Amino acid sequence: MKIRYEGFSEVSRGRAEVYQYLVDSHKFAKALPGFQKVEIIGEGGFKVDLVISVGSLRDSALVAAKFVEVKEHSYAKITGKGRSVGSTLDFTLTFAIDEVNIGSKINWVFEGTVEGLVASIGRRILNSVARNIINDVINNLKNDLLNR
Repeated sequence: MKIRYEGFSEVSRGRAEVYQYLVDSHKFAKALPGFQKVEIIGEGGFKVDLVISVGSLRDSALVAAKFVEVKEHSYAKITGKGRSVGSTLDFTLTFAIDEVNIGSKINWVFEGTVEGLVASIGRRILNSVARNIINDVINNLKNDLLNR
């Protein structure tokens, strides 16, 4: 099942500071809901252990991701794969950062393919759960960036 979400957030931080924050694997990983630990793997790569809940299902999850494209102070693209609860998620997340009067605007796009048990719960339920998880990640990144 394919999913796609996009949106934006505005923060009162400069573009360079926002970029440096978003491409820091440790900081990015800690914004994921259910974060347990992160392991850095090579240049731009990282693995994150999570505890994830989807409906009544609760299980550990492993996400392996890598920054595959970056343009200093303006753009980052992350690709990865997650595994949990008999399910997999292949995804791409991009951030484009623009300067605005208050600081920076972060435009983001999340695209993925979900397979397995989680995909079988139905598009409407999956969309609701996935949208909440994505919103949590974006809000966690925004709040942590603002409270530094």
